[in-house]
Amino acid sequence: MQFRRIKWSPGRPAGKRAQVSLELAAGIVVVFILLFGTLQVFLWMNKRLVQRQKDYEAKRVEAGNSPVEVQIDESDQSKYPKLNIFAK
Repeated sequence: MQFRRIKWSPGRPAGKRAQVSLELAAGIVVVFILLFGTLQVFLWMNKRLVQRQKDYEAKRVEAGNSPVEVQIDESDQSKYPKLNIFAK
C-alpha cells in the first residue's frame, strides 16, 4: 500500500498567511493600547470629578450662609489630578 502526499493549500500562499498573522498581532496590540488609554482617561476624569465635587460641597455650606453669590474657583489647576496615561 502506497500513500500519496497531499499538498495543503487553503487558497493563499504561505507568505500571505504569515502576513495576515502579523497584521492580526499588530492590530491586537493597537486595540489593547487604545483600551488602556481610554481606561486611563476615564479614571482621570473620575478623580477630577471627585475633587471638583469636594470643592463644590465645601462651597455649598459657605454659599448657604452668605447673602452674596459664592463662586467655585477652578483657576488653580494644581490641586486637580493631571492626566498622565503612562504613570503607575
